Amino acid sequence: MNELYQRLGVAPTATDDEIKKAYRKLAKQLHPDLHPDDPQAEAKLKEVNEAYETLGDPEKRKSYDAAQQPARQEHPEKQPGATRTAPRAPTGGPIDFSQMTGGFAQFFGFDPKTGEITDESKVSGQSVKKNPLDVSDMFEKFMGFR
Repeated sequence: MNELYQRLGVAPTATDDEIKKAYRKLAKQLHPDLHPDDPQAEAKLKEVNEAYETLGDPEKRKSYDAAQQPARQEHPEKQPGATRTAPRAPTGGPIDFSQMTGGFAQFFGFDPKTGEITDESKVSGQSVKKNPLDVSDMFEKFMGFR
């Protein structure tokens, strides 16, 4: 909700009559005769008067609403009826790389924990390949099936 609308306690979609009724109600409640020597009530009444001065005039209200549009576009989640997908946290906690050593050894030919070489041809790069772009052999060994 926009600040001026909040001051009057109405929605941005309120009609001119609703704005007028809300202003009159608040002006009666905050009138200085009802709250003598209360600076807070006086300050609130000034805020309500400023809000009604803008929202009570159709031209000023259009200008105010137009000025609020960029703010709504910057914060779409504040628009009425707007839905926003929240960023999702990774599930399962932190990544445990210790579970990946078996796949790592299959894929690269050595165990990073122990330094043990499991497939000499992958480490030395001397495996016989028909096509350097053929990754089917690598896929089969890594995934564990053909």
